[in-house]
Amino acid sequence: MSLNLELHAKEFLLYPILQNINEGILITDTSLQVIFFNEHAEKIYHIDAENVIGHHVDTLKPSLNLEAMISNQQRLVKDKAFINGDEVVIVKGLLELAPGQFAAYAILRNSYSIEENQLDSLLQTPYEGIAVFNDNLRLIYANDVCFRFFNCNSKNELYDELVSLIPRTSLQDSMSKAKPISGEVINLRGKLFELVFLPVIRYNRTVGIIVKGIPAYRQERTWGQMVEQYKYGTAQYYLDSIIGTNKELLKQKELAAKAARTISTVLITGESGTGKEIFAHAIHNISPRRKGPFIKVNCAAVPETLLESELFGYSEGAFTGARKEGKPGKFELANHGTIFLDEIGDMSLSMQAKLLRALQEKEVERVGSVHTTRVNVRVIAATNQDLHKLVAENKFRKDLFYRLNVIILNLPPLRIRIDDIPLISNALLQRINQELGTRVSRISNEVIECFCRYDWPGNVRELENTLERAINFCEGNTITLDHIPQQIKSGNVSESPIPNSDGTLETLMEQREKELIIATLNNYGGNKTRTAKALNIHRSVLYRKINKYNIRTL
Repeated sequence: MSLNLELHAKEFLLYPILQNINEGILITDTSLQVIFFNEHAEKIYHIDAENVIGHHVDTLKPSLNLEAMISNQQRLVKDKAFINGDEVVIVKGLLELAPGQFAAYAILRNSYSIEENQLDSLLQTPYEGIAVFNDNLRLIYANDVCFRFFNCNSKNELYDELVSLIPRTSLQDSMSKAKPISGEVINLRGKLFELVFLPVIRYNRTVGIIVKGIPAYRQERTWGQMVEQYKYGTAQYYLDSIIGTNKELLKQKELAAKAARTISTVLITGESGTGKEIFAHAIHNISPRRKGPFIKVNCAAVPETLLESELFGYSEGAFTGARKEGKPGKFELANHGTIFLDEIGDMSLSMQAKLLRALQEKEVERVGSVHTTRVNVRVIAATNQDLHKLVAENKFRKDLFYRLNVIILNLPPLRIRIDDIPLISNALLQRINQELGTRVSRISNEVIECFCRYDWPGNVRELENTLERAINFCEGNTITLDHIPQQIKSGNVSESPIPNSDGTLETLMEQREKELIIATLNNYGGNKTRTAKALNIHRSVLYRKINKYNIRTL
């Protein structure tokens, strides 16, 4: 007996679903004649459905071995096969329409279909031609640059062009050794391109290879650098992320928007916690370099002995414990993008000299190397210190200051943005709720009034930490005065006022700094990690200051 499953499928409106599903679908009747063959199956087999339907399924090669499944009563089998050079995952099954009478189906999925969708978004670039081959050296993907350059409309046309230009020995060598290969230069229509071969490893087996054609004038980035870029190189915020209607803040936002149109260096100044990093993110995200990497470096958080290699990288064998293949620095990773140098006022004079050279010459030299590397990087620097004062005290190089002092943004502290505090508080409340999975929906009017009376020496960062602390202690849906630290309710940074002193300005500032550290430590129950975060300093800096001021901690 034979049952026409195709008509049956149409009757129940399954035909359009099976036809448009993103996998190859094949269905037979009880005689194993093909009665359904969708468009994706046509693409996998490179054959039209009209040449298959009505014929025995074994006319397709390689054989699906459906008769053996019926003989062995195997209701479901998962298999792999190479069809037209591509590895295909096949799920085969039997449909018992009557006792002892079976129809069959097969679901076919190209094993690279998922990866190809991911590659299409990941490997599109306006500068580099990228092609991907499987382990049979068959072309499975090429980005738009490849198709445009060769004026090709199909993979087959492009494959014919590429195989005549890309050295097959280099492809095979990179595949067999499972190692990247670079240095091969080819001439394409009068332009020089360097080829980089990057094997794709899965379960300790090379399953494909990525070939990048990079114009010889561009700085080549290794696979490791690409990984580093995706790990570190994204900017999250925009100007809309900066909340407030304060006139001075709006002026700085307008200036930031103008600065984003250029490639000039930007210096962002302001007290700790005023949002300098958010401004840096926003400038990058609305600039012509927004598609390039955004690399962040906190100059105060990296020990002096490691900062040079962090910024400029190091070569093989540069020091004990160095990676065998060396490591690119943050400037190289930021090539054709933006590097954000936070807390630049804490950089030593020797490092300032090396940074100045990198900015002037637009090239960097890795630690332990004798060669320089050209970089095209837009620099945004930030500091909470008075660089004019540091220059006068010979603690900051005057020439570097003038190199950075091109476009200056000076962010206002929260204490002069009183009207913005309710807006910022409610926006932070929503964000913290999302992060913590809590449902505190309201801040009482008494708390908002209290916030507006407080000076906020830690600015928005201190406000955020205060709200996070309150949410953790809040058992209802409203933050009340019971959830707010005493020093904020009293309107003071610390519960004890600064004593009168006839000392110098430096002495008074140190005294104020000590009390601020004590107050913040008390606010976080002696937790040094959270205290350092609230004060926007590295833990090592906090420990030094605790020792300096002989502060007793919990």
